[in-house]
Amino acid sequence: RPLMPGVLMIEAAAQLCSFAVRCAYDPAEFGTRFFGFGGLDNVKFRGTVVPGDTLVILGKRTELRPRRAIYQTQGWVADRLVFEAEITGMWV
Repeated sequence: RPLMPGVLMIEAAAQLCSFAVRCAYDPAEFGTRFFGFGGLDNVKFRGTVVPGDTLVILGKRTELRPRRAIYQTQGWVADRLVFEAEITGMWV
């Protein structure tokens, strides 16, 4: 039974958050510094993603500081919530 692994859903959400943080800051301010994964909290998987599904990932910034950012994320397939997680990222 083919399924999209939960770890890949979370990784896709983390990539979205990293991109959003890079867009929020002036590139000259941080240069080539990397914004990476810092942690996960309140992760819940509520459904499955199977081949042919379109996974829509949403992220809402709840905290943005010079050293870290926290996002509330959700993954949706059609009208079904399939995961939610709080993702923390840090400048490295």
